[in-house]
Amino acid sequence: IRKEIAVMKRCRHPHVVRLIEVIDDKLYKKIYMIMEYLGGGEIKWRDQDNNPILRVEQARRICRDVILGLEYLHKQDIIHRDIKPANLMWTSDRRSVKITDFGVAHLSGRDPEEILLFDKAELAKTAGTPAFLAPEVVWEFGNVPASSTPASPATPPENGSVPSITKSIDLWAFGVTLYSLLFGRTPFVAEGNHEFMLYHVIC
Repeated sequence: IRKEIAVMKRCRHPHVVRLIEVIDDKLYKKIYMIMEYLGGGEIKWRDQDNNPILRVEQARRICRDVILGLEYLHKQDIIHRDIKPANLMWTSDRRSVKITDFGVAHLSGRDPEEILLFDKAELAKTAGTPAFLAPEVVWEFGNVPASSTPASPATPPENGSVPSITKSIDLWAFGVTLYSLLFGRTPFVAEGNHEFMLYHVIC
């Protein structure tokens, strides 16, 4: 939670949810994060039959706001790492969308405390929602032959290089989000919703 607080304290943007206050309850040893209230709720993008329910114009408006929010976050050296419809919420008047949930976000620290808190090695770990993960995030799993088991070691590419994890993973997730808003489903699926096989499809 310290990481999430550190990230959110840096954010002040119309399309990023705002952290209002942090309460450290020493009596019960709990920390409470008081967040901006977003009365419009989570974006609904498909019905019970997985049919899209948003008009193209609505999807365009949502994506415009998300792009502006991501642009701001990236200028602040923040990688969200879990962009998806469930983490996008409407304001009460439903005129604006804000990016929420910074639980797995990464901040490229500028001061010693931030550098210590946000280890770059953490970026190499798989975090986020499987269907929205970029190829470089699941590279270790996605490059294992389809006939292998999840426990098998990954086969590195011939040149021995592994893609770097950068802000571009948010752009990939945004692209998957846009597709989902328009078509009511994610672009990458695996038989039986098997996570390991899904990574293979993504890569």
